[in-house]
Parts: sequence; structure tokens; C-alpha cells
Amino acid sequence: MSNTVKKNQSSLTAASIAIVRALESEKPAGERVCYDPYARRFVSAGLYTMVKFFAALGYADWKGPGVWEFLAVRERYIDDFLETCLSEGLEQLVILGAGYDARAYRFEELKREVKVFEVDHPATQAAKLRKLAAIFGARPAHVTYVPIDFNRETLAGRLFECSY
Repeated sequence: MSNTVKKNQSSLTAASIAIVRALESEKPAGERVCYDPYARRFVSAGLYTMVKFFAALGYADWKGPGVWEFLAVRERYIDDFLETCLSEGLEQLVILGAGYDARAYRFEELKREVKVFEVDHPATQAAKLRKLAAIFGARPAHVTYVPIDFNRETLAGRLFECSY
């Protein structure tokens, strides 16, 4: 695959983690580890259906035992830690490698009280912005989107350019 294609392609990792959150979110409230009502809407129907099929066959456990569970627990831990930070007066939040993370849209405090920055590769962020417009009807105004190419830019430079 050429660098040009990679440069303009959104992250498969972002889609994969969104699928894990989506599948976990389909479980009954008492059984799921994490919950993200938007996760399913970030991935294509074909990819989602294929992964769900192979997950039902146990392929994920055979290929990488514990990976799905780790990713679900990781999501829950981040949510719990964020809730703690919010209760302690968090003022700014930087989500590095935001991918298809939906915390900025799931936590009410992040919509009103906290300055949120989502940092990611320009191609992944562009794909996410298209999906957000489809989900919410427009780009959510309470988030500052920070596209960055780490091969040419620094995190501090980009964040400060975006009012961090």
C-alpha cells in the first residue's frame, strides 16, 4: 500500500475499537462492561456484520484470547476515570488518537463545562466529522478537532494553535 493511500485512509483500529464498544453495548445493562450508544454508527454495516459473525463463532478468543475483554474493560476504566476527573473539576480534556471515541458526546459535563480537544490523524478525523454530521445533523460545536500529522507537526504546537 502506498503512503498516499495510507495518508488519506481513516484508521481501521478506530473502527475495530468502535465495533468492540458497539457489541458490548448490545448486551443487557447488567451484563455489559461499557456502554456507547453511538459506537455502532461509526462503522460500516458490512464490517460490523462481518466482525459480529466471527465474534459469535469465537474467532476473537481463538486468535487473541482476552483481547475483546481487555478493550471493553479499558473503555470502562477510561469512562470511570473521566467521571472522577469531572467530579474533581476537570477544565480541559485532550483525547489523543480520538478515532471514533464518543465520550465528548456521551458525557453531559463535556458538552457544557469542559473544553474538549480531539486529536487524530487528518484522514481519521475527517471521516469522523462526516459521521458526526450524519449522527447529530452538524459538527458538535463543543469539541475542538485537532488534526495532526506527527511526521510534520508537534502536539504542543497544534494544541496551542487550537486554543489549548
